[in-house]
Amino acid sequence: MEDDLEKFIQHNRDAFDHKTPPPVVLNRILEQMKPNVEKKPAGILISFQMIRWAVACLILVACGITFLTLHNKPDNTVLVSTKAPIRQRENPTENSVQKPEVTATSPTKPVQKSIDAIEQDLATRKQALVAKLKAQNSTSKKLVVFEGLHNMESSASRITATEAVRQLKNQGNDVVDALVQTLNSDPNANVRLAALDGLTRFYQDNYVRQQLIASLKKQHDPMVQITMINLLTRMQESGILTELEKIVNDQNTQKAVKDCAYSGILQLQSS
Repeated sequence: MEDDLEKFIQHNRDAFDHKTPPPVVLNRILEQMKPNVEKKPAGILISFQMIRWAVACLILVACGITFLTLHNKPDNTVLVSTKAPIRQRENPTENSVQKPEVTATSPTKPVQKSIDAIEQDLATRKQALVAKLKAQNSTSKKLVVFEGLHNMESSASRITATEAVRQLKNQGNDVVDALVQTLNSDPNANVRLAALDGLTRFYQDNYVRQQLIASLKKQHDPMVQITMINLLTRMQESGILTELEKIVNDQNTQKAVKDCAYSGILQLQSS
């Protein structure tokens, strides 16, 4: 079929060359052959002067940003300097120098021994401090009591001081000496009796016995004499026999004191 069509065209080519298509068809073909021209939107024209102003503004903004960056740069340098020691610590050479500190850790047993030694030393110091404080407290308390014994303005305060002396420890016979001094020299008989009562706490001490025997010779108040004679008689202190005989033979001695002395002589001689 195609071959017949081609043959027909070849035989009748001359007749075809003189024929022209109708104008309508030609116009349609020409319209289709025109290029499709797309309509572009109208653009905005910018002058060269506006472009220069825009570039100048960009330059100013860039300068401002650069100025702010340079202005804040010292703060950043400070931060970097503070981080520098940390980087130096991370340096392997420095870590090798600091190795002895890491390897200096001792085993658990020697550390435990050192801790025990420290605790023992602290305990020893604590005991010494407590003993020192007690000694200071005792010394200060004695000073206060002894000052009370010498308060001549109030006999009641001296009696209170003698009662406080009885609660103190007799270190070096200081307490006994204070009571004996009050017994021998205090002007008030009640105070002397209180001192004598305080001395009875130490009656088994030979030093106290000797002080009482010597003090009997210095007493002139009948109440104090009778109390001392009865005390020494109960203590079986035969060293007062000579003094008791003097009291019995003294005409100025009151009868009650003589009777007490005579009774003491009989008890000591019979014992």
